[in-house]
Formats: sequence, C-alpha cells, structure tokens
Amino acid sequence: MKYLVLVALLAVAAARPQEKTLADYGILRMDASTNEDGSFQYSYETADPSAQDVSGQQKQIGEDVGSVQQGTYSFTAKDENGQDVQVTVNWVADENGFQPQSDALPKAPEDPNAAAQAAAYAKFSAL
Repeated sequence: MKYLVLVALLAVAAARPQEKTLADYGILRMDASTNEDGSFQYSYETADPSAQDVSGQQKQIGEDVGSVQQGTYSFTAKDENGQDVQVTVNWVADENGFQPQSDALPKAPEDPNAAAQAAAYAKFSAL
C-alpha cells in the first residue's frame, strides 16, 4: 500500500504543469516602462519575425493635453513573386493624425489635372 501511495505521488508530481517562458510562446524580447511625467516606451520582438518599438509623451495641444507617439513596426510579408520580404513602417501620431512612412505603402498617382485646377483657382480667385 505504501508503494502505491508513493507511486501515485510521483505520478502527480511528474504531471504538474511546467513553467513556460516567453520564448516558448514565440516572444523573443518584451520591454515596457512608464514615467511619472506620463511618457512611456514599449517594444517587443517575436519569432515569426515581427517587432514593434513605440514611445510617447504628453503634449499641450491647443487648450488640451494629449499623448503624442512615435514608433516603428516590422513584419514579414510575401512580395508579388511569393518571396519573403521584411516590411518596416515608421510612424508618428500627433495633433496631425497618424502619419505612416514606408516603401511598402502605396503612392497616390500624380493628378493629371493639377496644373489646370491651379490655373482655374488663380483665375477665379482674382475676381
């Protein structure tokens, strides 16, 4: 009987959940900090690979106080040939809105009527 109890206790001990690390979930790096003045920073990197780095601070915007942020994020995507390419987007978010910059973002075409519109605006504004 004593051996049966001992074997049962060993089986329960062996079956207990093992502690997992962030790397077990694919998180290679993760940092965050917040300061007393409201500024903050956080970042992470995953195994797939994707990453993000963000920082922000409080700013007087007109009569209000808001949070302005800047950062970058990256991820792997497929190009038109099915090859993996790293995409990186740098961005700012402030009183002018969200402003991303990246070679991966589409570019608006030139307005073929821009010169004619400017001339018409100038002509009718002078009246």
